[in-house]
Amino acid sequence: MMLQSKQILRVQFPIKGEILSYLELLQRKEYPRTHSKDESLKILQKYQSELTHKEYKAILDSLCSHAIEGMFFSEENILLAISSLKNELSMPEIVEIVKAS
Repeated sequence: MMLQSKQILRVQFPIKGEILSYLELLQRKEYPRTHSKDESLKILQKYQSELTHKEYKAILDSLCSHAIEGMFFSEENILLAISSLKNELSMPEIVEIVKAS
């Protein structure tokens, strides 16, 4: 399933140096589950340089709130949050992606 986005932002992929949108990063591979808040924070830190302080804080706050309940953000969850904040995806599109996975 390929979703059409309103605005596609190209970013430097932190590992391979490729230029991709966050949506393209989501569609490239399956991301493993995370099992701790620390794992989630390490993933978020990979993308920190691509985010404004406000965007980073919004994701961090959500990540910490979920961690209190024992739910930990995977890389896929973080990429979805970034895509939403960067207006690449709407909430209905995010729900569709989550339901499909």
